[in-house]
Amino acid sequence: MKERHKDAERVNARAVLASAEVALGQCFFTLYAWQVDALLVEADRVKYRKPRNANGSRGRYFHDRLQRLAR
Repeated sequence: MKERHKDAERVNARAVLASAEVALGQCFFTLYAWQVDALLVEADRVKYRKPRNANGSRGRYFHDRLQRLAR
């Protein structure tokens, strides 16, 4: 990711987490089902695909990606 895009990605990730009412740093396993559904709707919108060798759900990987970007 280019340096000039990092601020916009951070703002976007925080907005997505806020719209799903997920706190910054919140563990995926403490989320309610409706929060996970909101994250999956956003993942569908941006056409997110989990890594090929992923050892978990697409929702968990997308949540972790957003948490990394939001920090």
